[in-house]
Amino acid sequence: MARWVWVGVAVLAVVGVIAAGLWVGGGPTSRQGWEAAGWVAGIVAALGLVVPCVVWAVRSHRTGTEAAGEPASPGAMANTASGTVGGSVVQGRDFTAPVTVTSHPGDQVTISGEFQAPVVGKQEIHHDHGAAPRALAGLPVLPAGFAGREEVLGRLLAVLDPSAGVGVGVVVSAVAGMGGVGKSTLAAAADHQARARGWFSATVPVDLRGHSAEGAPMGAGEALETVLRLLGVAAIHIPPTVEERAALYRSRLEEVAAERGGPVLVVADNARDRAQVHWLLPGVGGHRLLVTSRYRLVTLGAAIIDLDVLAPEAAVEVLRVELRTANPADGRADDADGLARLAAACGGLPLALQITAALLVRSRSLRPGRLAERLTDTATRLTRLDDGERTLRATFDLSHQQLSPQQARVFALLALNPGPDISTPAAAALADLAEDDAAEVLLELADAHLLREDPQSGRWSMHDLVAAYAHHHLHTQTETDPAAADYQDQARTRLFAHYIALADAADDHLRALPGDEVPEVFAGREEALAWLDAERPNLIATTITAQATGHTTTAIRLPLLLAYYLDWRRYFDDQITLSTIARDTAHHTGDHHREARAWNNLGTALRQVRRFDEAIHAHQQARTLHQEVGDRHREATAWNNLGLALRQVRRFDEAIHACEQARTLHQEVGDRHREATAWNNLGLALRQVRRFDEAIHAHEHARNLFREVGDRHGEAMAWNNLGLALQASGQVREAVAAAEHAVALYTETGDAHRSADAQNLLDELRRTNDT
Repeated sequence: MARWVWVGVAVLAVVGVIAAGLWVGGGPTSRQGWEAAGWVAGIVAALGLVVPCVVWAVRSHRTGTEAAGEPASPGAMANTASGTVGGSVVQGRDFTAPVTVTSHPGDQVTISGEFQAPVVGKQEIHHDHGAAPRALAGLPVLPAGFAGREEVLGRLLAVLDPSAGVGVGVVVSAVAGMGGVGKSTLAAAADHQARARGWFSATVPVDLRGHSAEGAPMGAGEALETVLRLLGVAAIHIPPTVEERAALYRSRLEEVAAERGGPVLVVADNARDRAQVHWLLPGVGGHRLLVTSRYRLVTLGAAIIDLDVLAPEAAVEVLRVELRTANPADGRADDADGLARLAAACGGLPLALQITAALLVRSRSLRPGRLAERLTDTATRLTRLDDGERTLRATFDLSHQQLSPQQARVFALLALNPGPDISTPAAAALADLAEDDAAEVLLELADAHLLREDPQSGRWSMHDLVAAYAHHHLHTQTETDPAAADYQDQARTRLFAHYIALADAADDHLRALPGDEVPEVFAGREEALAWLDAERPNLIATTITAQATGHTTTAIRLPLLLAYYLDWRRYFDDQITLSTIARDTAHHTGDHHREARAWNNLGTALRQVRRFDEAIHAHQQARTLHQEVGDRHREATAWNNLGLALRQVRRFDEAIHACEQARTLHQEVGDRHREATAWNNLGLALRQVRRFDEAIHAHEHARNLFREVGDRHGEAMAWNNLGLALQASGQVREAVAAAEHAVALYTETGDAHRSADAQNLLDELRRTNDT
């Protein structure tokens, strides 16, 4: 096993090197100039071709090998829990491509095997991008009324026990797929118990969003990316394909276990199907995967635990504890008969019990028996989630009946938000309220357990079932009120306008050069990035919904505004999705100018995931459309990005021609900033064909232009690439000076990744100079 651990570590190191190198080249399409900065790192080219060739060959070989079928998991440990529940602990093994990666002292790596391209060189590269923060502390505390789960909890713990040997995992699900039975709470209880017994050194939770009312569930790639980030993997080190992410995930589990002294528990909550889960199988090492789902994931090949509703005594205890937690002196906690009737009316479903307890707490005069009588009206129950005997609509209807008109209006409108949660300002825009008024209504809805507030972020979300109920009200409104559809569309338009306005402001901050005026809505670049990070799922879902609902302006503009951010954070899959939507929508509406921009953004994202032929086609389309509409400025950008894609497939002469075209056009339109980018990328291509003197001249010209326009980050890139060209031409002393400038400027502009690359180059040059 140790051999494979070293393979994983070595491959991770090489991928990190190349990913960081790819970053050096530049950014996406930009109104201020970053889009033409180029995407491919010059450092990789100068350091030799062996590492890129070998790594890309290994990647291609692995992809071809694993594409033949899903990773086998002989002797896999899998469990499932469902019924009224489900959760799953699984151990599995993965297959590794026939490539040997050996780590040696001194950060050296040997890679051997069958490759699809010739190995033409050898290079040693050192990177130090720093570790990303980890989130391994475990799941939230249990609710006050957690009771009646001793038997099923014991069964779940028996499977989680690392000393139990090979067994089956557990998938926790609801009764007949019903939600609200307490799957997530049971998973949290199991996590607390297992950690208390010292079974696991860390817990990694991920919400797969399998049953959101609107918005897409997590795909396998996004789920792996989320888990890798929680495990401390920096974004730049996360590979583009699902197979590579899965391999890195299993390696990281082994590393964390070695560092922390014990296996890891991964909790995948709210799964929809097997496709979301099987890539998370942790492999060897005693790790466990606990999955919760409304469905019985029988195809997982696991033993299934059906989490049933609470027994009558346990349901009464839940109500009693909730009342006494809110007010220890509440005499209704001693009303055994009334509580028993209320528990029966709730069908023993924990979510229904929690909501009815909240109703009792809010109304001190309401007796449990009286509330039970109201809940017996089956005519108003939530038939969509009917299990044949019990539903939730009675509980939700009762909560809704006690809302004020304003609260009820906001509650229904919240279902229009496409994403998984919402901020107070966004909710205010949606409901057409002042922010303070919206915050008050949201708090009142949270008191009624119809809304949940995240204590850290202050964002609001609905339980899946509550969201379904809110959607039911929206649908009912459109059936009974002819004006309701227009009213809802107006609310959706306000929300979309809010997202566009803030995305536009954030984009300005990200692209701004020193001295540029930026919107005051954000205090600075970091605050703009934080907003984009928090809203990314909503912004993506908004784009998808906008296309589906005919909001064409939003479906086109939002992807264009997010292009720079998605590239900066390396969310290339998201950028491909959004750019495709923008391209198609713009084409159908006849907006060829924005269609061309979308093609260009699509090409840059495709290039980052190494789909080079598609990237070349996309940039050619962008170039042609910009020529047709007479936009010479963006035509130049398309030429520049086309050159970058051509260089990746070693069509160097064509790449040089494309970069020269970009340079000439930028000169004609007087864009000195983008001209600098074209010079810089031209130098990279010239160095590939060993025209070192011309490459040095190109990078010097780029450096001077970047300095002239005040782009310190661009100047740093030019200095770094100049150092590589000087190194290639044998001018080591001059290369040292260039690398020193690059390190200083990257540090000044806060680019830790490229600063580390430049420092590695500088260290290598100094060692060479000393000898």
